[in-house]
Amino acid sequence: MAAPRFEHPSAAPLTLLLPDLDGGEPGYWLRHWIDSRIDCRLVDLGQARRPDRNSLVTRLDHALRRLDAPVILVGHGVGALTIAAWAGLMSSESEAAVAGALLIAPGDPAAADADPRLSDFAPLPSEVFSFPALLVASDDDPALSPDRAFSLARQWGAGFARFGACGHFAPADGLGWWPEGEELLDRFIDLVEPGRVRAQAQDGLDRLAQSLPPRDRGSSSPLFRP
Repeated sequence: MAAPRFEHPSAAPLTLLLPDLDGGEPGYWLRHWIDSRIDCRLVDLGQARRPDRNSLVTRLDHALRRLDAPVILVGHGVGALTIAAWAGLMSSESEAAVAGALLIAPGDPAAADADPRLSDFAPLPSEVFSFPALLVASDDDPALSPDRAFSLARQWGAGFARFGACGHFAPADGLGWWPEGEELLDRFIDLVEPGRVRAQAQDGLDRLAQSLPPRDRGSSSPLFRP
């Protein structure tokens, strides 16, 4: 197994956030996390009208190679597909820096009504990730049914969590800053801390997913910040 590239694996991890298509809209929770958390950084995926899978994978790989710390990946929509594609294409040396990944509402380019901009991501990788992962889905996501989301989670060896009626977790779905998602990120980071055995981390993620209460868009939360 390849050794981590960073010198201090016990250091606090950094979180790289990969946005969805049209990720520049106001009120996007991912942008809020970047602005409010010192441990979060944006991976610029560009604004291509039809994203090129290999180009996005290369952007992610370059971002990882510039860091000397353990990394948590969080991808939303096409950002989640980029993480999955990267995991299937990159070497184990590149993957050694990743402590875990959160995949928020990945699209399904094979769906009959899929966004045509996702076509370059088909077919989706079938390999099990070499790092712990958790796929987060919504009960009413027009881009990905819960059954298909569960199937992808198992295909990639990831845990699976459902968040009630949250649409595609986009600004238009009314999640605001999505405090429940930020709480999930913090709990995820604790579970996949550097040095933890992958099987132990994945088992913890499965228990975490089962413990999450269903949350609908617009629901109140003690973590909400106006």
